[in-house]
Amino acid sequence: MRNSKQIINYCAIFLLFALTGCQPQTPIPLQLQLQWQGQPLRCDSNLTLNDQTFQLAQLQLFLSDFSQTKPIALTPGPYSNDRLVLLGIDCQSNDAGQWHIPLASALTKGPLSFSLGVPLDLNHQNPLVAKAPLQQTDMHWSWQHGYKFLRLDLTGHANWSLHLGSTGCSGPSVMRAPTTPCQQPNQLQVSLQYSGQPQLVLDLAPLLQDFGANGENSCMSDPQTRSCQQLLPRLGIGATAVDGLWQLR
Repeated sequence: MRNSKQIINYCAIFLLFALTGCQPQTPIPLQLQLQWQGQPLRCDSNLTLNDQTFQLAQLQLFLSDFSQTKPIALTPGPYSNDRLVLLGIDCQSNDAGQWHIPLASALTKGPLSFSLGVPLDLNHQNPLVAKAPLQQTDMHWSWQHGYKFLRLDLTGHANWSLHLGSTGCSGPSVMRAPTTPCQQPNQLQVSLQYSGQPQLVLDLAPLLQDFGANGENSCMSDPQTRSCQQLLPRLGIGATAVDGLWQLR
């Protein structure tokens, strides 16, 4: 009789572990954290570039196509669809910003990759009729060139901007999608090692170090301008992105 009870207890324990193992894992939230020189970057933070003081006016970006050996879907919402999420803040609005990456499934330890950009099949469309998160007109250039993948605007003694998007896109009209691939798609892939960190960090200091921003040297992704020639390789265009720009912490 005692052996029968032990067998029943063992079976109950085995069943409990089996059922627990079958339960889907809850995704661990992954938050975007903006930083400047290792410290949180907020709208009221001061950024010093070549002895000139700036403040953040807007920083927003599209991240897409998350993957760990296989694609990871996102949960659709006001700032996301199943492939793409819009993150960041417009300091001129009353919005607190969007910082949450809505992963639909749990990450596992190992390499994690994603793209900075809008997938090609979604990039060239009319934002007035586009679905979330592609309806924001200030993140759009034109049907021909598509969306701004990254928009960084600073204000201070002068206004300065870095807008990253596809260039060299040609077609019969700026109001139509290009008929051939853009010469500079400027889609960037980021690869990091995930081990349970809750934050994806974007630190602007490595990108803008030793850069003398002023009112005349904004970068609008034109590879012919001197400022873009300096900054685009730091982002990872035609080169390896600078160390410390992207981190998991």
